[in-house]
Amino acid sequence: MTQRAPGRPAFTPLTRFSLVAAPALLAVYGTVRLLSRSGVPGPGWTAGHLALFLGLALFGPVFAGLRRLAPAGSAVRRRVAAVSAAVALAGLAASLAQTAVDLVVGFRAADGAEMSELFGQVQSHAAVKLVVYSAGPLLFYAGLLALVGSLVTRRGPVTGWTLGAICLGTVVMGVSLDLMPAGSALFLLALAPLSRTGTDSAPPVPGGNPVDSPARARS
Repeated sequence: MTQRAPGRPAFTPLTRFSLVAAPALLAVYGTVRLLSRSGVPGPGWTAGHLALFLGLALFGPVFAGLRRLAPAGSAVRRRVAAVSAAVALAGLAASLAQTAVDLVVGFRAADGAEMSELFGQVQSHAAVKLVVYSAGPLLFYAGLLALVGSLVTRRGPVTGWTLGAICLGTVVMGVSLDLMPAGSALFLLALAPLSRTGTDSAPPVPGGNPVDSPARARS
């Protein structure tokens, strides 16, 4: 019989896919936004926001996967990674909620004027405006930066280049939504190489149980 040898936590296929697809879909949204009439309901608005929603949703597996890369020998860095991932997920929830509102408003509004009116009704609630439109989405970027920063090591797979590209991408997108394709491209350059980190299984070691899972071997 065999058992799996312990080692660096591996990314699942979903995580590896998400590391590439998540920032790529953000770039699709940014590109569609530039090519469509802004603030007007229609195919461009719907297609762009669907790409945005899917791209944001895929950051969930990204955050979960990155957290697993926290150094095994550093309790402090593991805690920082865990807290950062939680913050990022909170921001992700707010960003998804905002995008869902955008989609619903786009479906309901007949024109730009009605769209503005519907957005005004949603944002008239102070709590909703704070959580969904102001502070909430910022947690996505703050958590992502802190999470990546907690994982930087000389030998990788997360390096100073990874953190630098994420920082620059965040700044670029913060300057203007028109620069979202460029910012998303920087995210893609930072995260896509990580998709090649690890595999789902490790070479078998004689004497174990063939049904043992990687998680069980590490417990």
